[in-house]
Amino acid sequence: MSQTAQQPKYMERVNRLKSRVLGTQPEMDLENARILTEGFREAEGEPLVVRKAKAFRRQCQEKTVTIWDDELIVGNPGSKMRAGILCADTCWSVLNNELETINERHYDPFYLKPEDRKIFEDEIRPFWKGKSTYEEWLVQIPDDTRELRDNGVIYIDRKAVRGWGETTAGYEWLIREGVSGILNVVEKRKSELDITIPGDYEKDYYLKSLMIVGEGMISLGERYALQAEHLAARENEAQRKKELLEIAEICHHVPAHPARTFREALQSFYFYQISIFMEQNAASYNPGRMDQYLWPYYKADLEAGRITPDEAQELLDCLWVKFSEPCLFQDAVTAEFAAGYPMFQNVCVGGVDDTGRNAVNDLSYMILKATMDVQLYQPSLSARYSLAKNPNSFLRKVVELIRLGTGFPAFHNDDVGIKMLMNKGIPLKEAFNWNPCGCVETNLEGRLRQYTALADINLGSIIEFALLDGKNRKSGHYISTRTGNPIEFKTFEEFLSAVKKQIEYATRAVVKGSHVIDEICMNRPSPALSFTFKECIEKGTDYAWGGAKYNVGNGIILIGVADLINSITAVQHIVYETKQASMAELLDALEHDFQGYDEIRKLCLEAPKYGNDDPIVDDVAGDMFTFIADEIEKYSSKFGRMTPGILPVSGNTPFGLEVGALPSGRHAWRPLADGVSPSGGTDFHGPSSVLKSVANIPHARFVQGTLLNMKVEPEMLSTENGITQMMALLKSMCSLGVYHVQFNVIDQDKLIRAQKNPEEYKGLLVRVAGYTAYFVELGKDVQDEIIGRTVQHGISVG
Repeated sequence: MSQTAQQPKYMERVNRLKSRVLGTQPEMDLENARILTEGFREAEGEPLVVRKAKAFRRQCQEKTVTIWDDELIVGNPGSKMRAGILCADTCWSVLNNELETINERHYDPFYLKPEDRKIFEDEIRPFWKGKSTYEEWLVQIPDDTRELRDNGVIYIDRKAVRGWGETTAGYEWLIREGVSGILNVVEKRKSELDITIPGDYEKDYYLKSLMIVGEGMISLGERYALQAEHLAARENEAQRKKELLEIAEICHHVPAHPARTFREALQSFYFYQISIFMEQNAASYNPGRMDQYLWPYYKADLEAGRITPDEAQELLDCLWVKFSEPCLFQDAVTAEFAAGYPMFQNVCVGGVDDTGRNAVNDLSYMILKATMDVQLYQPSLSARYSLAKNPNSFLRKVVELIRLGTGFPAFHNDDVGIKMLMNKGIPLKEAFNWNPCGCVETNLEGRLRQYTALADINLGSIIEFALLDGKNRKSGHYISTRTGNPIEFKTFEEFLSAVKKQIEYATRAVVKGSHVIDEICMNRPSPALSFTFKECIEKGTDYAWGGAKYNVGNGIILIGVADLINSITAVQHIVYETKQASMAELLDALEHDFQGYDEIRKLCLEAPKYGNDDPIVDDVAGDMFTFIADEIEKYSSKFGRMTPGILPVSGNTPFGLEVGALPSGRHAWRPLADGVSPSGGTDFHGPSSVLKSVANIPHARFVQGTLLNMKVEPEMLSTENGITQMMALLKSMCSLGVYHVQFNVIDQDKLIRAQKNPEEYKGLLVRVAGYTAYFVELGKDVQDEIIGRTVQHGISVG
């Protein structure tokens, strides 16, 4: 029997929807930007948050409303499929700088039609010139921060470029109460104000803005209902006419009113998801624990006979296709750090509930199956796994999904995730409900305000500065703190002290930039997002202004973990312990990228390496990353303590282009290692040794998450024994206290063929870092880095 014949009937629809997405070229969509501009112009003179709300309501009332053939779940944040939306009040100038290159840029090109370019030049640019947050940032960036940024030592622009993503909105509340129910809460709070009291006037107009966005969301649902009725009146095929009339009935009810059924809950959720993306062109609006907040609707429908498991599965699969329609628009530089049009919409299953008990239910398995069925790049799917509480059947289903080779799910140690939330100041009772966010960050639905990945620090550059007394090898300029000529260092401790001083300098520069961006972004309110944060309503304070229940300082991300560890260990081993080469000889070899220094490079390559369960190297890892966590956490913003994380996205590739040869043996201008993974080809003793080395990093301290990539041959998971061994490996990871792991299960030759013949592999998915992307849509540098990762040829656990 063929695979196609084995598929359930509903997969015919799902496959048609999927093919349409795969066949659509990413395109710029300026309709929302045009309507936003008109809305701001019309509301001139009113408070900024009210202007933003009125512009959003106008988008809901005027945007193109399309229902595509075969759809059961409807809605789109723009007017086109696979569209990149321009958020004009944030980053109009990004498109302005790329008008000539956007169609053909190296990473994540978008097709810009001539008529859309004309709209931009005639309507959008004239109004927004000088008014965007990104322009403010370029003027106000501190000098030392700018210098490190311009030389590839840090990357810190993304928050100023994009909107308020990297959060989990209050989906459960909106689905349960409906927009009208939340509006009642807003109206009640507004009625309690007395604008003769200082501060209440600001709260009054803020709550007015929430009422305006609520009106907008209700009108959006009504417009889709009317469009469905319009299409039904013209439809001759009986089944599709019936479906369209059902869509109309559902959209007349949600999101305005509380969902009554599983299908209404899904549709209400998706209307809100597109609404917050319409408001801000941002990554990582995370649906979170869908198996928890959707479970009551599915359970009730099943018990009442309103739905069958197959019908519910079809609806989930249709929603999964919808997740893959929008594409994140970002500038060319940011795209290098997150290539592949990633939306980072992270759905989570498993773990424990808010009482600390097993949270796995039938819907958990159905969500895993939706990812198996659809196999598109969105949504990101994460599994929370509690070693003590979750059943073996759940872990097995996770492994069955892993072996499909889509890069899903990301696997998270539930106990460490809970500790990370508690380290952010969240009480245990609420930390039980944490959800993965974006790549591997930690979040809490409807209660937590943060920017999980504000900036990245290039740890390869840190080593370079320590060896060159603060000089950047590529530019030849001294751009960091002066830590002395390493030839004069008498002990390893002096060299290590120089490394730490460079880390201190880079961290300080990032924190300065973070404070500037926080000030700028206070002027970018997000009333549609804030609408489902209860404390924003109670305080009359926007999410952007710190209105959430919990507020945390921005995340500082480290890239090049293995490069730092291996380089420190190599200097210790070669120069100070075995004295196989002097510091001067090593510096000469690095200056010449090892050309003519084969013996020195051989020593560097043979020095102990991270990922091999070597206590010498692992001690360096534990000590250095404890120091880094301490260094970052000693700073605070007005919103809370600064927070560390290790999630490179694809930033290890562009950062590597800025770094010369390193003592690890790495050649100049090559990608750095990704996440907490060993450098490609330097881990020799299998996955157990990798996990034991990675466990030396204090994961719970890096509260924005740590990311481990591994690559295994498909044959390793093709047998029952292979599945059992993978389950044991994942349990070992949890026992060791490692936070996260994800797998590329793919034949190496297939990747090489896809690179040479991209037209034949359009649907090939790979795990880049904390997200999955289509391999052929990645730049060659990122493709090469993925191909170069160590392939594990066995999974046995020791």
